[in-house]
Amino acid sequence: MLRQILLVAIVATASAFSTAPATMLRSSAGRPVSMRPAHTSVKMMEGGDLFVAALPGLAALGVSLQNQGGAATAAAPMAGPSPEEMLPVARENFNKWNGALQTKDPKAVANLYSTSGLSFLPTVSPQHIKKIDNTEQYFVDFVKKNPFGTITDDSVTVFDGGNSYLHSGMYTFELGEGDARAPVAARFSYVWRKFGGDWKITHHHSSVRPAQPDMLDLARTNFNKWNDALQTKDPKKVAALYSASDLSFLPTVSPQHIKGIDSTEQYFIDFVKKNPFGTITDDSVTVFDDGNAYLHSGMYTFELGEPSDRTPVEARFSYVWRNFDGEWKITHHHSSVRPAPATA
Repeated sequence: MLRQILLVAIVATASAFSTAPATMLRSSAGRPVSMRPAHTSVKMMEGGDLFVAALPGLAALGVSLQNQGGAATAAAPMAGPSPEEMLPVARENFNKWNGALQTKDPKAVANLYSTSGLSFLPTVSPQHIKKIDNTEQYFVDFVKKNPFGTITDDSVTVFDGGNSYLHSGMYTFELGEGDARAPVAARFSYVWRKFGGDWKITHHHSSVRPAQPDMLDLARTNFNKWNDALQTKDPKKVAALYSASDLSFLPTVSPQHIKGIDSTEQYFIDFVKKNPFGTITDDSVTVFDDGNAYLHSGMYTFELGEPSDRTPVEARFSYVWRNFDGEWKITHHHSSVRPAPATA
């Protein structure tokens, strides 16, 4: 249905509110409509084709709007910056905070925090700080440690069309005096909000990064899983420990460079028949990708053959294990018989 909306405003003085003559308007159908400026009046004509309002004290204004379907279209929300566009702002604000620490003035640091709606969970305090005075008190001791922070990994989530954002990630703090400075790896979450053009911290959560697991223990645990799979004599179970992609397998007794799971399984069909049992005699670990991959290398001895006729074989190994969504898989395995000692 096509609906016409007509808004009429009449300029009137205080005396005109009682003496001004009525204003005559005509609808689109030609019928006269009487209005007095002393009142705000609303009238919907039969069929819903005319809306008339008189607003005293405003200049006469006529607006005719036509909407197909009868309902006004809601205004689209204002688009905010993307996370990529906001990231430089977040890093600049972090640098302001870090710069305030260098002044060793706890009040200068606390001034970057919001005076209302604050949630502050500091690195080395058991308190949930919600007031600016307590924030300043926390930094009285913290700035004495001569802290300097460096972001090592970060990301941004944008809120409120760019008027607030979450900045989170990892940072490393250098603490202490001169040659005694020590790095501390930590994690951070800041929520910054704009108040009258000024960015303020409304939430700050900082925590020491949890210690990495002992990678040598983890490597030996994963080796034991592989060794236990050999004891099942099921080549499929052994092959399941190898990565289905980017595999490099150089077996002890095969001339092939194996790169697929099917070929890996095929190799172990014969190998498990030898009743192998491996024992590590020397090993070391090199960690990659922030603990998500490692090289485990060294020496092992395999017992092969029937229980009544077991033969030890000294060999060397290199495994690269990688964490895929919580599951450790072998992406590289190189095994070779230990060369005989050189003779004089």
